[in-house]
Formats: sequence, C-alpha cells, structure tokens
Amino acid sequence: MSRDSAEFAETTVVDVLIPEASFVDIEEALASSEAARYEDDSALITSVPQRSLLFFDEKLSIYVVLRTPYQDEAQLKGYISRLQIVLEAHATSSSPRAGDSHQGQNINQPRDVIWSGKVNITEDPIIVLEGSDEGDAGQAVLVIWKLTAFLTRPRIRLQSPAIMFKISASLQPRKAVNSLQEYDPYLPSGIPLPVNLLQPLQDDPALKGVGPRLPAFRLSQRTVIPPTIPQEMLPIRTVSKKAIRTIPAISARMRYHQSSDSASKLTVIAALDIEIPAFTDNDVDLKSVNVQLNEGEAKDLVGNDILKLPIKCRPRDHIGFLYRLTPQNAPLGGGSIALNAKALEVSIDGEVLVSAICHPRIHMRWRTSVDFSAALHPNYGKPTQSMQRNHRPTSLPAPTASTLKANIPAESGSDITKGSIEGSRRASTTIADIGITVTFAAAQDVYVGEPFTWDIFIVNRSTKLRRLAITVIPRLKRIEGRKVGSRPSSSSSNPGSMTSSVAEAIMDENMLHAVMKTQSTEGTQLICLTTEIKIGPLSPGSCYVTEVKFLPLARGFLHIEAARITDLSTNESVDIRDLPDIHVLERLSDE
Repeated sequence: MSRDSAEFAETTVVDVLIPEASFVDIEEALASSEAARYEDDSALITSVPQRSLLFFDEKLSIYVVLRTPYQDEAQLKGYISRLQIVLEAHATSSSPRAGDSHQGQNINQPRDVIWSGKVNITEDPIIVLEGSDEGDAGQAVLVIWKLTAFLTRPRIRLQSPAIMFKISASLQPRKAVNSLQEYDPYLPSGIPLPVNLLQPLQDDPALKGVGPRLPAFRLSQRTVIPPTIPQEMLPIRTVSKKAIRTIPAISARMRYHQSSDSASKLTVIAALDIEIPAFTDNDVDLKSVNVQLNEGEAKDLVGNDILKLPIKCRPRDHIGFLYRLTPQNAPLGGGSIALNAKALEVSIDGEVLVSAICHPRIHMRWRTSVDFSAALHPNYGKPTQSMQRNHRPTSLPAPTASTLKANIPAESGSDITKGSIEGSRRASTTIADIGITVTFAAAQDVYVGEPFTWDIFIVNRSTKLRRLAITVIPRLKRIEGRKVGSRPSSSSSNPGSMTSSVAEAIMDENMLHAVMKTQSTEGTQLICLTTEIKIGPLSPGSCYVTEVKFLPLARGFLHIEAARITDLSTNESVDIRDLPDIHVLERLSDE
C-alpha cells in the first residue's frame, strides 16, 4: 500500500446525513456551509437541520457524505473507484448514551437489521468544495451519494424503538481491484492439456472407436483458486451516530366475515381498519388504499362518494374500509385450505405532516391469504379433538348466575318493564370475579345499511389497577338439520347386477341426497366495525366511557352472542350475554 493511499484513509471521514426537509437541494445547502471538526466525533455537517424522529414503513432519503482534503480531479476519481461503503439500519431498544464509544455502545441491547444498502461507486456523486481559495491548505472536498432506505418493522419486540445507522467504509488496494477485474476462470490459450490416463485404451476394439478420456488432475483433487489479495483494505474513519427515535405512523388490521350470496357463490367481507396512533400530535394525510385479490375480485363497498381520498387524519382517528372478496372459481368443497386460499395484497400510502418542510412518506405493503373454504355442515357433527383449539385457557372463571347479576332498568316513555330482557335498550352487568360494572346503552332508531353505536360505561369497583379488553362476539346461526326421507341407493339396491369390474361408490347417493336437501345458507346480518377495545390503566373507583360501532345488513331483531371482557394482567375473561336487543327497521323512501 502506497503512502498516498494510507494518508487518504487517515485524513478522510464518512458521515450519514438525514435532512429534515423532505425536498432539499443538498448541493445548494452545502455550498455555503462549513464542516465541523470531526476529531471530537461530532456531526460532519452542522448547517443542515437533521431529522430527530423517524417512522416505520417510511421511504427515507439518506445522504452519505465523504470529506477529504483537496486534491486534483484525476487523483480523487482514482480513490473514489477503490472505495467500498456499506450502510445498515439497526432497530434497537433504546438510544445510546452520549459517553459511550462507537464500538461498545448498546452491546447487550437486542438489535435487528431492517435495511442494508451499498453505495454505488460507479454513479456520479455530488462534489462540493469547501473554502474560498482553490488549492488552499484548509480547503476540503465533500463527495455526496444519495440512498433510499425503506424502514421496515423489526422482527423483535422493542420497548422504546429507535433506529441507528451503522456505516462502514474502506479503501481497496489498487492491485487487488485490478486483479479482481482481470480474473478469468477459463484457461488461457497456448496452455497444454493435461495427460489423458485412458490413452492406452483408445485402440481397444470393444469401445468401437470411442476414445475415453480422464485428465490426470481429476485424481489429484486440484481446484482452480482465484488469486488471493495479499494486502488488506484500509479502513476509513466514520462519525459515530446516535440512535433516532422511531414510531409507527399508521396501524392497520384486516378482519374477515364469511358470507354467501347463493348456494354456489361464496364471498368474504373484509374490513380494513386503519388507526392513527397517538404517539405524536402530527396529522397524517392518507393518500391511497388499495386491496387486490389474486384470482378474484375485491370490490369496495364504501365508495369514493362516502369516503373520498386523500383524507386528513388526526391522532386517535379510526377509519374503516369494507371490501367484498369474490374468487374467480368456486371453492372446492372437499379441498384443503391450501387449495381454497387466495393471496390478498394490501397497500396503504400516506404522508406525515410533521412541519411545513418535513413530510415523511409512508408506504405499507403486506401480503396475506384468505380462506374461501365453506364452513362445516352441522350434520357432520362436532370437530374431532385434533381440530379443536389446544391452547384454550384452563383457569378462566365461567360466568354463572352468582357471578353475573343483571340489572336492566326501564326507559322512560317505553313499554319495557324493569325485569324484561327482550327488546331492552340498556343493560347493566356486575362482574364479581373481576370487580367491574359494565353498562351497555343502545341506540333507539336503527336502519338497514346505516351504522349505529353502543355506548359502554365501565366502573372499576375493585381495589386493583385494571387493564381491560372488550371483544364483541357475533351470534352464529344454528341451523337445525331437516329430516329427509331415504331413497333407494343405486349402489346397494341390486347387488346381483354388479360385476366385478365396478368399484364401490365413494359416497352413497342416499347420503349425498340427504346432505343436499338439508343444505341451507345464511348470510351475515350484523357486522361489528370496531376492533378490540383496550382500556386502561383504570384505577380503583374510576370510570371509562367508550363505544362500539355496528353495521346492520338485514331488518328484524338481531342479537349479539356475547361481549367478552378480558383482564390483560391475569388473562381472565368473562362473557356477558345479557345485552340489548337490536331492532332494525327499513327506512322508507319518503323519509
């Protein structure tokens, strides 16, 4: 290694720049700036404001800045062609301390590499000169490359997520670069072939003129090894970076409800719930939401007339989208889940309005599968033990008459009595095991196709701090099988006429006739538009008010199976079944 190369590696420093402005002319911003001293491990560029908060699923623009003393253009291009710069984004639990060194900071903290990229040296970089006089002793050259990183979510659970960018730079030897570029795995021309060990067998008449060949190097286990690099690469100093706090800007969840429009057409109603977390006070501009079903159709049930994008969302906002998923081909009744599953692709684009100049771009992409298999027929009986859930909790108390006490007061001006449950609009339940009181208040007027809400009032009457979760369980239709008269089977009515060449039937016609006669389909009548509600921490004696939103799809009296209250600290749960009834009307045209 020449002395010039070693001096270049010692006097060069590499840093990472993440400007605060989303659209910035980096050459213009650095033209009049002055770099800070890098001996104290501070930032290389101080005149450009940098980001202090990042977001998961963000498409981030990163600038790699190399600072070196001034030298002529030809010599600088020679050094740049020998550079090797790698940048990685590590997700860690907490920010490193200010006094820790770059090599030893947060060694015991869990990390996950969420992005990795290499600087393309062949591209023309941005070159900015520092200093006023050309050729001045204090003049330096800034070489800048731009990279685009996609900050995916880490695969490990982190307490306080942060992202730390780790950069490594080195200078390759000139001879090593030339030797790797000129290396050819084929033998050059003019080299004699190795000795053929089977040469004496060429005149053997049994081979009928076929000349066998076995090179001698096949028996000596010789392998072609590329030329080794005798000289090591020189490392280039990098500026240590602190971890940047990172939070999710958008949270999304998909829920599915199986429904059948007819006996031969099975569809799935998919509900996409988008939530804006309240980690910051920044608004989110939701640009587009796209759902695509492979080998099928995903129809938007909301439409642009009701919810037109783009839409500006505030923290704690919940937005729901409904889609009807219909496969192209009818699902196989006896097929496996893998054959009836279709791929569903969901994409969400948005911008976080941090400031007037900072608009981070959010791109969420994921792929999941939807099962279009038909539900089991009730005449087939209960599932076997292998099909049942094997992680069912065993210590959860079941609701009994002693633990559940219902108090349903009558509404003023209504015909509902105090002790009646059918047709009630309000239900109050005291859960003795958990020590809370839950009151459900339903809406008075409910119409088909119009969302309505239930108000939930919770009081913590226990002496402990509670963290609760409320989940609404829809009522499943219990289809009683009809009794169908038997008919003679062709496979067993005349056994004497069967020959030995006819195999036995896979399914008896009598059984197939009975299954088809008792087949009935029930569509979804009520959809819960609210995901799992989490409440807490709820101190003793305090109360909390929340709501649950529903969408009725049929008129008449609809019911909810139960509302499950789960204590997140102990995983104890109780199902409340004394709930208000839902009377759905059909709005007249003249209303």
